[in-house]
Amino acid sequence: MQDNHHALRSILIIALFWGILAGITKSAELSLTDQTLQAIEDCISRTPSQWPEEWKQEYIETIRKAIELNRDASHYVVRLEILGNGFEPYWQSFKKTQERSLFDVHCARIRWYVEYLMGSEFPTKEERRKLRDQYTDTWDYASNSLIEQFTFLDPNTVQNAKQDDLIICYRKIDAPLIPVYMRPMSEEQVEQINQRWENLRYARVDLLRHLGDNSTTLVDSRDAPSPNAERDYELTKESLSQLLGLVWMVVPQRPDYYLNALENRNKALKERFQSKRNARSDQQRLEKESSRQLLQTEHISFLLAALLETPQCLEGTPSFITQEQSPLEQQDKTKTSAK
Repeated sequence: MQDNHHALRSILIIALFWGILAGITKSAELSLTDQTLQAIEDCISRTPSQWPEEWKQEYIETIRKAIELNRDASHYVVRLEILGNGFEPYWQSFKKTQERSLFDVHCARIRWYVEYLMGSEFPTKEERRKLRDQYTDTWDYASNSLIEQFTFLDPNTVQNAKQDDLIICYRKIDAPLIPVYMRPMSEEQVEQINQRWENLRYARVDLLRHLGDNSTTLVDSRDAPSPNAERDYELTKESLSQLLGLVWMVVPQRPDYYLNALENRNKALKERFQSKRNARSDQQRLEKESSRQLLQTEHISFLLAALLETPQCLEGTPSFITQEQSPLEQQDKTKTSAK
């Protein structure tokens, strides 16, 4: 009986111990959540933006709700660290204007990113390595294709631009706040990206024209610096940004609330464009009416001036003999003048 008492007591102590330990762990996680949100709020406060204070708080609350929705996710602490480390460069990457429809898009986007980060299956080291290799191979394919399309490009400059772009991609793969850096792609998706890249050949020609330099100076030596290095670098970077857009087309699926925010944004832009168009049309109509009224006023002023000057002209007109006067009348007037 005494042994049972000691056994029961031991079980209670162990249960109490694990309960306390679980409570401490849960408290630590809650503390880390608050710390992450505080770091995000500090980042938002440090960076100038046109958002009013209530918008900033709404944005932070959106992140909080997305975190709390997946509080029981595996690797919870690591996910929060990714969010904290990746938020500042993401926050600095887009404009913060006072357009409500655009703000709603940003809110929906960060909600999507945090929910995907916190709720999706966490990538293993092998999956991250595979995704890294996929980005490397895809960017190599694109840069080599770019050199084949524009033979005047300096290969060294193209490789430097590609490597700078890949360094940014590698950093985002290590801290995948953005969904396209979270999971590896399938072979079919990689093939789709390469094929669509080839279909954008003429778009890259337009991009070259947009840069304002159509020269095709060839480099005679690999060691010789390119006279158009800045243009070659810019063309490569802009072209690779199109490549990243192709990655977004295949992964991942966008949530409905984000698509709705985009649709509302497009409607707002169309309404603003139509409003400006109507205002311009009204202004042109008023200008025409004003011009016509001004012309009528000038005509009336001219007629009034002519009427006012007519009596003065008549009073100063010298007398003359008309053809209707008879010879006798002319003779009488001549004698009268002689006397």
